[in-house]
Amino acid sequence: MGRNTEKFDAIVAGAGIWGATIARRLAEAGKRTMVLEKRAAVGGNVRCETDPGTGIEVHVYGSHIFHTHIPEVWEFVSRFAAFNGYQHKVLARYGGKTYFLPLGLALINAFFNVDLKPLEVQLFMANEANSKALFDAFFRGYTSKQWGRPPEEIDPSIIKRVPVRSSYDVNYFNDTLQGIPLDGYNSLFERLLDHPLVTVKCNSVFTLDDAEKTDVPVYYSGPLDALFKNRFGPLPWRSLRFERETVDVADFQGTSVVNYTEAKVPFTRIHEFKHYHPEKKEVMAAPKTVIMREYPSEWHPGDEPYYPVDSADSRELLGKYRAEVDALNARRAGSGFRLVVGGRLGSYRYFDMDKSVEAALAVPLE
Repeated sequence: MGRNTEKFDAIVAGAGIWGATIARRLAEAGKRTMVLEKRAAVGGNVRCETDPGTGIEVHVYGSHIFHTHIPEVWEFVSRFAAFNGYQHKVLARYGGKTYFLPLGLALINAFFNVDLKPLEVQLFMANEANSKALFDAFFRGYTSKQWGRPPEEIDPSIIKRVPVRSSYDVNYFNDTLQGIPLDGYNSLFERLLDHPLVTVKCNSVFTLDDAEKTDVPVYYSGPLDALFKNRFGPLPWRSLRFERETVDVADFQGTSVVNYTEAKVPFTRIHEFKHYHPEKKEVMAAPKTVIMREYPSEWHPGDEPYYPVDSADSRELLGKYRAEVDALNARRAGSGFRLVVGGRLGSYRYFDMDKSVEAALAVPLE
């Protein structure tokens, strides 16, 4: 770490949504807080860039929509950002046609060329041939691309994240509180960390050697395996790569996200970012747009980790690293140091942003 931490009461390692929330809480509790971020800028995978040619806010690491049903979370983030009320809708391309996700009346009726009513959906989906046809069309290929293996080998809870409804509601999320920060996600993080008791150091990594010398609590949201120098081997992840393109049309696909569900299409999604800010009329009307194709990929050490791979082996490995956290805390007991682990990377769990905020708000501060 190579820096004097004696004047700080706490260290936050990682300036994503979990770490930034923790840092704000610490500062408001009167704790002098150092925030260490390994990247050149804060924001984690929610980091955005303004495309200089179009003025479009591009989500660098794929689309992020803030949505929640938790009033305390919405109240907290709304202190630092005004949201535009954007409601997320996702389309799916299959067989040369476009359908509304999630799985509901709009998709079922269009796919099967029927005219079901809400009370008829459950019986229709109980027919194994119908449910298999929908699964094969909209989930099998997409899931195989996303996770690099057949869906039968994947934890069913991952597939269950896709909403299923007996209505024509095509909002992708059930949460009533949704939106994109009017001033962009970067401004949200800047305001979260804008406090006289918070010092931010980018291009800085917290290491195990630092943990042995630090006498203040550390709130860590980096990868656990990296902190412990991969002593048991790396935790498995899925990664992503993105191809960004500026297109000479005002509107490329008519919505922010289109899923490509067929296995023969190598990417899973195309993002079109101008649709996240319909209130920016001049940007929406501009004759160019920015799109991004998203390609799932195998993860190798050094790649960006995105999705934890849940399996018996990964759970066993995670248990070993969590035991190392307990052992470190026991060894350093009485020194003032304590390691608290959270966030997507530290917890080795996929979190929506609101769940990361909720978890950070629940952490006891020392």
